[in-house]
Amino acid sequence: MKLVIFSGTSEGHALCRFVSACGGNANVYVATDYGAAVMEPMHGITVHEGRLDADAMAAVLDADTLLVDATHPYAAVVSDNLRAACTQTGAQYERLLRPQLDSKGVVTVPDTAAAVRWLNAHPGRALLTVGSKELLVYTGVRGWRERLVARVLPSVSVLEQCASFGFAGAQMIAMQGPFSHELNTAMLRQTGADILVTKDTGKAGGFAEKLSAAREVGATVLVIARPREEQGKTLSEMQDFLAARFGWEIPTAKQPGTMPRFPLFVSLAGKKCVVFGAGNIAARRVSVLRHFGAAVTVVALESPAGIAVDQVRGYEKSDLSGAFLAVAATNDRAVNHRIALDCEEMHIPCSVADCAAESTFFFPAICEGGGLIAGVVSDGTAHGKTAAAAKRIRAVLEEMT
Repeated sequence: MKLVIFSGTSEGHALCRFVSACGGNANVYVATDYGAAVMEPMHGITVHEGRLDADAMAAVLDADTLLVDATHPYAAVVSDNLRAACTQTGAQYERLLRPQLDSKGVVTVPDTAAAVRWLNAHPGRALLTVGSKELLVYTGVRGWRERLVARVLPSVSVLEQCASFGFAGAQMIAMQGPFSHELNTAMLRQTGADILVTKDTGKAGGFAEKLSAAREVGATVLVIARPREEQGKTLSEMQDFLAARFGWEIPTAKQPGTMPRFPLFVSLAGKKCVVFGAGNIAARRVSVLRHFGAAVTVVALESPAGIAVDQVRGYEKSDLSGAFLAVAATNDRAVNHRIALDCEEMHIPCSVADCAAESTFFFPAICEGGGLIAGVVSDGTAHGKTAAAAKRIRAVLEEMT
């Protein structure tokens, strides 16, 4: 039996890594060139790029195919077409689910049209984190040119589409998620948004980080509900299912993110540290590294946060030569991903601002006082507690001075 995966989510990406690690083979279909670009080369994984209609889907299937639908939970039409193609060809259909999260204290509406009606009834500046496909509908919001900022994928086709809808450059943030609590918080503050419009993208889609960031800045969260309730398998369940079906031996190594983060303290005095990017997050990282004596080099195309840039250009692998550690904090997900891969190859610890799973070290909240230094980091699930814990620890240390 052959394995076909229709991907487009981080769970799909993780499933591909699992298949490759097990020594399996799969044909993987992604809709966009960007989706193909973020899929690193993996043994046994063949990536096909381009959107397929129902007939084209059926053409790549047969009765000896097991198809895993790992598309986005909001891509209901794609899932419908995949089910229909499996029925037509006799292929076996399996759905990889992205579990929903408990989201208390949010406003939920059934669809985009309802979101527009809600925005028309509630004044305020809104950050849209709903993708680009339905942005045209949001031009129905009164005063939308002044009120709306859209966060979209950093691809030429997406930006051209947004521009055709009438969105100006100042109304767009082009970055690939999912995003950390800190980055979401910075964007809400930078844009002056008091409303965050989003979808229930689940844990892997950064939904929890959006909620915690909105709570920190006091923004209202407007959630567009998922189009339907679905049955299927979680990532771990799908991995077990495929291993049993194809007779794979599951790798014993734990997946990234399952181990606690060790609080390593090292001297940075005089050591080369490279920061890629010059936005707000990069500026904070530079400040902390220099405070501890690091020799920091900043590489960036521009400096929106006003920090000095040593190399005004894009990333080059040679920038990592001799580096003790690196920070990938550009506004381009593909670039940050490439930096992470190069750092892994060169055995350089790397903090990736927009993807904790790719990070090999994590910036703590720094607490100093009484000759003592403490660092607080989340285990990846409790970002909102970090600042509160650090505040209490700082108070204790200050009492010891």
